[in-house]
Amino acid sequence: MGRFSINAFALPLLLGLALLTACTGSSEEPTRALLVAGINTPGSNTYQIRFFQSSTLQPGNFDQPRRVGSWDLDEPIVTLLYRRSLQEGVNDQLWVLTQNRLRRYNASNLSVEDVGTPQLDGFDQATGVDCSRGYLRQGQSNVLLVCPPAPATPPRPIEEYRAWIIPFTATALPSPIDFTNPNLVRLSAPVQLTLGQNDQLLYLTPAQFGQYDFVNPFIERPLSLTASPTDLIFVNGLGLGLFDDNDPTTTDTTLVSWNLSATSEVGLVQNSNIAARLFARGAPPVFVLGTGLARFEGNLQLPRETESGLLRTRRYSTATVGIDQFLYIADLDSPTLLVIDLTVNIASALTSAGVRTSSLGSFQERITSLAFIPVE
Repeated sequence: MGRFSINAFALPLLLGLALLTACTGSSEEPTRALLVAGINTPGSNTYQIRFFQSSTLQPGNFDQPRRVGSWDLDEPIVTLLYRRSLQEGVNDQLWVLTQNRLRRYNASNLSVEDVGTPQLDGFDQATGVDCSRGYLRQGQSNVLLVCPPAPATPPRPIEEYRAWIIPFTATALPSPIDFTNPNLVRLSAPVQLTLGQNDQLLYLTPAQFGQYDFVNPFIERPLSLTASPTDLIFVNGLGLGLFDDNDPTTTDTTLVSWNLSATSEVGLVQNSNIAARLFARGAPPVFVLGTGLARFEGNLQLPRETESGLLRTRRYSTATVGIDQFLYIADLDSPTLLVIDLTVNIASALTSAGVRTSSLGSFQERITSLAFIPVE
């Protein structure tokens, strides 16, 4: 089957409550897609991008996960970003950030039968700074690369952050964002950044939630939090952010939401039953993860504790929502992948029909990033 449209995301999914009791879709032809995993081996020089046929990872399939191929890299993989091109004659792209380099690969010729050897797509650039804590965010015409400084007490000032807004067609790194700009140097740190509508820069600090387009005055709402922002996304016209309470002995989540209006207040959702630090990529629907897993739709909806203790206590490192209506989520402490069918009630999904666990590597390896690539 060909690629699904984005409307596949519009199903009213609910994590923790039985709003949808559809079948798993096992009678339908599965989406032809690859699940891409960045895998590092601590203590060795083995760093790989591994491609798996997504349907062989899903609940209801009892075959071994099928690895289509692997690409070797020369330094640890930090994160992956897949961008599907909507322009005739323009390649689909797989952006790969390592500790010191950003590369863009041609992803148009990948298939569930063969991924070939990596083909660079005109972009292979050293960042000139340590990006081991870096991240990538997709906008409409650009990708945002952010390389934060090392954690410190007190936090390093905003001027020590390095970030670039890079056109999808770029062949070299543009000039970095100037954090000495009066509209940015005023930001408190630590900060999380992403791209919003029309590739405006969204920023989130303990004291500020704002947007800035480098031309007009910034729009901003004040915050008063002592926690550190850990993730920021833009989805369905909303900026959504997560905060870490900086206390490793507690399980606690703070989620903020803002519709980017200068007159609206920032919504604040807190939950003491989950320590969510990251959003799953590919939203909507919106999932948060860290120690535990939940869905956000106005509030945080957790799996029922009596029926899904595994999902509430496990530690996760990264996740992506596929257009095939499966959530792919990586364990933090092992190369284990959980795949959850989002078309069934999550409380009853803890069966062979609703959740599947697979290993994507040997016990010493770790999954650092995931991407979902539909293919023709």
